[in-house]
Amino acid sequence: MCKYCLECDWQASTSNGYTEEEVSKKAIEHFVETGHTVDSLHLPPPAVIKN
Repeated sequence: MCKYCLECDWQASTSNGYTEEEVSKKAIEHFVETGHTVDSLHLPPPAVIKN
C-alpha cells in the first residue's frame, strides 16, 4: 500500500518497511497537519523467488 499527497511530495509506503496501519496513520497525520488531500495506491504483493 502506498499513500501519497496530491499537493506536495509527501508519501508513505509498505515498501519502505511500514505496516499498512502505520501508513494509514501517517496519512491521517499528514492531512491533519497540512490539510492536503491524500490518495492511496495498492501495490502488488512482493515477488517470491523459489530455488
